[in-house]
Amino acid sequence: MIDNKLNRILVEKMKKRGSMLSFFLVLSGMLLLSALILLVLSAVMLKNAMTPNFVAGGVISVYVISSLVGGFLIGQIKGRQKFIWGVLIGVSYFFVLLLAGKIIYHSGLHFDFQTVSSGLICAVSGMIGGMIAPAVYKS
Repeated sequence: MIDNKLNRILVEKMKKRGSMLSFFLVLSGMLLLSALILLVLSAVMLKNAMTPNFVAGGVISVYVISSLVGGFLIGQIKGRQKFIWGVLIGVSYFFVLLLAGKIIYHSGLHFDFQTVSSGLICAVSGMIGGMIAPAVYKS
């Protein structure tokens, strides 16, 4: 775990940089975390024969972990209305993934059950991450 003093210093620096910049830094960190977890998941899949249900569960786990971490970070940076910031970062993460999928697969936006449930998973996970984040206030 990060030392408390170091954590406070990082949060204060993020607050000074501006609201939008810190939001996009957290969002890009979430995407990087997702890529790393998916890399590990693909290595596990390469070594073992996995069922499609395992793969789907792994992808959902990536959504949850990334959104929780992003909500936690943005909630700690903002300090107030943390759950709202958590929902915003979760929804933003979902829309970045949705647009990336549209660009990669050259398909239209289909809002079926799987897409809507993935969006809700990202939003709720981000909200929970924001709610559990300790607010760092100036003393």
